[in-house]
Amino acid sequence: MSTVPQVSQAMRWVLEEYPHQIERETKFVQRSSAKLDGAHFVQCLVFAWMADPDAGYTKLRHAAATLGVSVSNQAVEQRFSPASALLLKRVVQQAGLQLICSEGRVPELFSRFAGVYIQDGSVISLPEELAQQYPGCGGSTIEAGLSSLRIRMRWEMGLGELQGPWLQAGREAECSGEAMEIPMPAGSLFIADTGYFTLPDMRRRGVDHFWITPAKSKLCLFDAAGVKWTLETFLQAHRQETQIDEWVQVGAQERLPVRLIAVKSSAEQAKRRREWACTTHYMPRRHKGAQRCGPRRGKQPPASKKKSFSKQKTKRSSATKLRLADWTILLTNVPGERLSVDEVLVLMRIRWQEELLWKWWKQYGKIDTWRSEKPVRIETEIYAKLIGVLIEHWIDVLGCWRDPRRSLRKAQQMSQWAASALSFALSGEMDLDRAIARITGAMNKGCRIDSRRSKPNTYQLVASPQLIRAP
Repeated sequence: MSTVPQVSQAMRWVLEEYPHQIERETKFVQRSSAKLDGAHFVQCLVFAWMADPDAGYTKLRHAAATLGVSVSNQAVEQRFSPASALLLKRVVQQAGLQLICSEGRVPELFSRFAGVYIQDGSVISLPEELAQQYPGCGGSTIEAGLSSLRIRMRWEMGLGELQGPWLQAGREAECSGEAMEIPMPAGSLFIADTGYFTLPDMRRRGVDHFWITPAKSKLCLFDAAGVKWTLETFLQAHRQETQIDEWVQVGAQERLPVRLIAVKSSAEQAKRRREWACTTHYMPRRHKGAQRCGPRRGKQPPASKKKSFSKQKTKRSSATKLRLADWTILLTNVPGERLSVDEVLVLMRIRWQEELLWKWWKQYGKIDTWRSEKPVRIETEIYAKLIGVLIEHWIDVLGCWRDPRRSLRKAQQMSQWAASALSFALSGEMDLDRAIARITGAMNKGCRIDSRRSKPNTYQLVASPQLIRAP
């Protein structure tokens, strides 16, 4: 359980003490007379981009001035270098080690486990100059290219603790790296997409942990009588049923005992799934990468009244997968006496919360957007913005996680608005503990969402899992 002093101490360590320790080791500071040393530089970037993710050199200079460092725009620009990228990367890794969690009461559904963890990642396309450090996965889609950065996080949904970020090249497999090696408490529940699970992974995790994941369409299974089925033929044999909850063995060689849960989808839901899988989607273009601000030179094309659209990444679904759209199919090793079918469906749906977290970090924190085309500036900016969104999460967890009706988006807005106050407090102009307490106290009163009769919110489903069946 974290308190205001613990969050304050974590902020001081990440933004002040640790940068001072490594500023010479990373060669960011090579002379003692440097005005913009490691700690001031980190604070300048983090707080400026927390308050305004589109901040340019002028606003960065103003942020430095609030910390008591008077420098020019050019001086700020010159501080971006391979050393600054290394400094910020080390700091963001250190920030990921600070585990901040809520003092709130864990919902009864979550209390049955030693923790309920969801894990996912996101890919950010980078300039080709960074391909040696972060090689991409090829292709021409938004999330591919010559260079890309994969960021992964693990989120404990009972107390809000966020682990990570773990950084790796976009080319590396999603189920590899440090994120897969960090242990979880025995008896905890792990919820993730199929990319994090192979049959050996299921067997290994099942020794000390529980897990839930969607079933793959090409799954091979054996029923209680030892008869071999494909997933499609097994469901066809049960097509008259609306719900299946059976223990089967999966894998032609592994023969791993798992609990198969399949719930018949409504006709409307199945239709939407097929349309989404078969249709090429066009959405309004949201500019990513380098953003050019101010007047442009040369002749400009006439402004079009039509909105600009971009083709989104589209996967071609197999005929088998389209036929399976009639069902919601999950695999788990949690026995029926611990979780009912409705409760398994609710817990799997909670995984969407991390998708929302990435959406907020990209759309509002703009971790995938920058105003420069210089590779070292871009790399440094990504790390600084990651530190900023982590600090926002610490404050949000402390301020509103104890309320099941919490709105993390509203809390994020308040954290961004209060970034300047945190900057003044960290520089000694006011007490940091009091500033954090005032911000979190305001969050506790106003950052809430209303209940809904149709399409219940996540907190309603956690409290009453039977609502998952509501139309």
